[in-house]
Amino acid sequence: MIHLSKKLMEFDKALSDILEVKKPWFIREIDVHKGTKSVNVFIDYEERTTFKCPNCEQQCKVHDSRYRVWRHLNIVDYRCYLNVKVPRIKCDRHKVLVIGEVPWGRLNIHFTHLFEQEVMKLCAEMSVSAVAKQLGEVDTTLWSIFHYQIEQAKKKQLNFSEVRRICVDETASKRGHNYVTIFSDADSGDVLYATEGRTQESFAGLYSELFEHMGDPNYINQFIMDMSKSYKAGWAQYFSHTQIIFDRFHIKKGLNEAIDKVRKSEVGHVEKLKRTRYLWLKNQCDLNEVETRMLKEFMEDCNYNTVKAYSLKAGFDQLWNVQPKAVEPLLEVWINKAKNTYLAPIKTFINTIKNNYNGIISSMKTGLTNAAAEGINSIIQLTKSRARGFRNVNNFISMIYMLGNDFKFYHSTK
Repeated sequence: MIHLSKKLMEFDKALSDILEVKKPWFIREIDVHKGTKSVNVFIDYEERTTFKCPNCEQQCKVHDSRYRVWRHLNIVDYRCYLNVKVPRIKCDRHKVLVIGEVPWGRLNIHFTHLFEQEVMKLCAEMSVSAVAKQLGEVDTTLWSIFHYQIEQAKKKQLNFSEVRRICVDETASKRGHNYVTIFSDADSGDVLYATEGRTQESFAGLYSELFEHMGDPNYINQFIMDMSKSYKAGWAQYFSHTQIIFDRFHIKKGLNEAIDKVRKSEVGHVEKLKRTRYLWLKNQCDLNEVETRMLKEFMEDCNYNTVKAYSLKAGFDQLWNVQPKAVEPLLEVWINKAKNTYLAPIKTFINTIKNNYNGIISSMKTGLTNAAAEGINSIIQLTKSRARGFRNVNNFISMIYMLGNDFKFYHSTK
């Protein structure tokens, strides 16, 4: 042991400042191991110190104590461990029990607040497995820190009092598995609520979550989402007082799928249509010079069913650009024109419009999209790729909260 002496007093004072060691606590000893490149700092409390009872806050005398160890941030490249003498107190009302907290870390985990804060900082930049490798810890341990910090941030920092418009989207933790529904604020882009599955019950969870964070379901006035049956059922049960707006991308996706089905049914006897799938699915402004010339040649020959189906696309796209009052009559004109093609996939798409009429009309009139949710989803996809998927869906959900909100992770020394 290296006992504190006059030669170490300046170092002791500096280390006390760095570790925020304040009365009644003091550094008793420092143990340096060059072989393992570790530093053990022993922190004690002054004699005759009293501590508050965690239950009644009465000042109580110390009954006994023992050292507990927390890993702290490295000092240079030496691992630092705080060995804190944690007292048990004797309370007149609650008998013998451990004090409620120490300044450096939680009593039920062996990492300091600052170490946990560093973990969260690194997890925003790399996968948890990479963080575990860098810090020399087990990734399951770091995930427990991650979950705790996210839950605390949600409790203390989420405020839904100003939320009025909500986007609904879905994503998967890995390809084809474990879908997660994400509700986000259409105005701020913040993640409000994420839950496993893509079911009607997801909306029940959001309904309760709004109250948990100073929100009110009655203040919500618009929902922007896709046309899935489960989402529509959840909206109808819990938020039917709001305006439903179907996302433009999902609506137009339905028409693109109809056009592609027409092409597939025709490609068997029209050689020219082979390998032209993306020609019909792209917007004209995204076509290159060769594709533009090819499309022009197709459009000059109106005998192909694929061309007839595609000609409906441009007119349908324009419905988002007209005056709100003109949307409904122009959509009716478009539907009548589409009926005259007598193409089964187009007829199916017309039925989709009729079954989701109000939400589609609202989309065209307001011009609102799921852009905020899609922005979050793009970040999530990058993280999912970095982590090579998430085997544990709860880990994935916590990561969504991390990426979808500007959380601050503070250490709670006092």
